[in-house]
Amino acid sequence: MSNYLKQLFSDGKIIQKVKERMPELFQLAEEDSSRAGKLGMEVGSVRERIIIALLIYKLGKKRS
Repeated sequence: MSNYLKQLFSDGKIIQKVKERMPELFQLAEEDSSRAGKLGMEVGSVRERIIIALLIYKLGKKRS
């Protein structure tokens, strides 16, 4: 693992932000994926998109 990634996953500020925001974002994903009071299977995909978006935001996206 690169030094940047090690630093990213050991930085206390970033870890705290993720701990605060991730439950809120996952709750929104559940509300969005809920139909008739039941949670749909697509909630997993929505959660994955949240995590990927946060990583892209923090790490940046290479442009070709």
